[in-house]
Amino acid sequence: MLTSDPEKLMVEIKAACTFRDEYAKTLDKQHKRFTGPHYHEGSSGETQDYSPENTYYEYISLMIPRLIFDNPRVQVSSRRPGPSRDVALALKYGLDRWVRDIVLRKKLVELATDMLFGYGVAMVKESVRDGIDMSAMLPEGEVQRPGKPTWPVVERISQKRFFMDAETERMSDARFIGHEVRRDRGDLLSRAKEHPEEGWDVEVLREAAENGPKKKGSADNASAPSRDEIVLFEVWIPETTLKDSPGSENGFHGTIYTLCSSQGPKGNSPSGQFARKPRAYYGPRTGPYSMFGIYKVPDSPFPLSPLTAVEAQVSDLNLHVRAATRSMLNHKRIAGVNDPRTAQLVKDVGHDNVAVIPFEDGRALVQEFEVGGQTEQQVGWIASARERADRALGMDEALRGNVAGIGTATEHTIASEASNTRMAFIKQAFTDSVTALLEKVAFYLYHDDRIVFPLDEEIVRDLGIPPEDQPMFQGGGHSSTDGFTFEDMELEIEPYSMERANEGLAQKRAMEMHSMLLNTLPAMQQYPDYPWVDHFSKIGNAMNAPDLAELVDTNLLDRFAQDLANQQRIQAQVARQAARPMLQSQVGTTPGPKAVSEKRPSKELPNAGQQSGKMLQAPMQQAPAGQAAGMGGMPKMPGM
Repeated sequence: MLTSDPEKLMVEIKAACTFRDEYAKTLDKQHKRFTGPHYHEGSSGETQDYSPENTYYEYISLMIPRLIFDNPRVQVSSRRPGPSRDVALALKYGLDRWVRDIVLRKKLVELATDMLFGYGVAMVKESVRDGIDMSAMLPEGEVQRPGKPTWPVVERISQKRFFMDAETERMSDARFIGHEVRRDRGDLLSRAKEHPEEGWDVEVLREAAENGPKKKGSADNASAPSRDEIVLFEVWIPETTLKDSPGSENGFHGTIYTLCSSQGPKGNSPSGQFARKPRAYYGPRTGPYSMFGIYKVPDSPFPLSPLTAVEAQVSDLNLHVRAATRSMLNHKRIAGVNDPRTAQLVKDVGHDNVAVIPFEDGRALVQEFEVGGQTEQQVGWIASARERADRALGMDEALRGNVAGIGTATEHTIASEASNTRMAFIKQAFTDSVTALLEKVAFYLYHDDRIVFPLDEEIVRDLGIPPEDQPMFQGGGHSSTDGFTFEDMELEIEPYSMERANEGLAQKRAMEMHSMLLNTLPAMQQYPDYPWVDHFSKIGNAMNAPDLAELVDTNLLDRFAQDLANQQRIQAQVARQAARPMLQSQVGTTPGPKAVSEKRPSKELPNAGQQSGKMLQAPMQQAPAGQAAGMGGMPKMPGM
């Protein structure tokens, strides 16, 4: 078990930061290439850092809209039958509203960008919702309990501030995970004095080592502002439990430590000190952090990003482009003229890169010469380097939106399929990360009854609740004695919900679904016991219509089953009646009644065209007016 001694813990933290810095050493260079020289002083065409071929910007601008264009929609189900299904439905309503309220899409764009450069890190925590959130003064990861209404929030953690156990091979096995937080010393001291219940050590904060930018007027950074900042290290240790911790059965998992480096006596080497008392962590078992990554690197917890993998190819490409640019800048056009009047006329044309020289050797009146410029070798090297970078990143013409080009239709199909497969893998990695993040948010919605917010109008209509009743969602309200736990909930992102909606494609899919339902109706009449709801659910997910299964009226399927049973019973009766004379003649008995008419009586099945309207009505469970989706059962209306 990891020690909680501040001196030894600080040694572990410093090792983790060194491990992180080695991984992220090229991050600044990549960001400079992405933004271009405008954001970085001193970057020009003459510097080694200048990237005239901005491959990074092209890749990011192509990938981000494909990864996240809209807020995700979620589906929540339960592994257990009964009341847990209602809780799952309430969780879905709560998550959908939360996603829209905080505009999660904007935060996911930041995380997706981080993921393409290296990896993204998000922290999920609770925040007080009444006016100004004073917890913003505190280090990230702080949980304010108890009392005031809370709200789950997602914060992006910079790759330069995040750290984890340097000896781990995967994040889930790390002995500790944390991040750095910069705070103004004066503001933090004021906070500590005003809220002694939070356990801040005022003396430690006063003696903490200064870690902010250089003071204004220093020799190496004269333009930097004067600041007195300290760096706090927020560390989550999952295996450490405080003596007075309420325990995991109450939602507490591990311990949060806040450390800083002290100045040490007489300027000696800084040493670790607790800036505040350790506190039990209230949150998911997996901790407060979620990592967004793509490719797993063997024996390393940090994933590999596409832009990191192509660092060498992009550097080579820009090297050749810069050389070609210098050659073009040195290009000269010279006009040799053997007549003074003609020479003056050539000069008056005003071409900046044309020099006129006189000569008298009987040659043509005007003779043109060229010096410098791009060579064929340079053009070939640039094309080769660009092709290698594009191949490594998977940026083909189809990804760029270009369909023209050489090659057969089969070749284009094969190339497009390869590109789509790579894109699908990256999309799935991103979706998995978003799912893990939303599971952390769902933890708080499930457990904390201080989370209260109004339901969407769409949800209110589905539940049949009058809008004037102002229905609310409230978390918590149940215990393990209910026969299910949070671990029984399963969450997934609706397919295609984060992608851009194509109106033309959506209309085409709607027509296809309409035709499919009408064409399938006879089969549903003939085989009503088939799991049609599951059938249409799978089709709907594939067609980006996750609510397709809700259009199937299960009551109508029951009517189909009854009609089919009646029809089969009548047919069996007809068969028995028809066979009776033959059976009687075979046994030598007196003939009985004549066989019934060949016009077999049957109960007429509903007409497909007449019933299609009912079929498309979603049978929603109606809730009593004035109630809401509460976590203690569906529906629920907490007192406000």
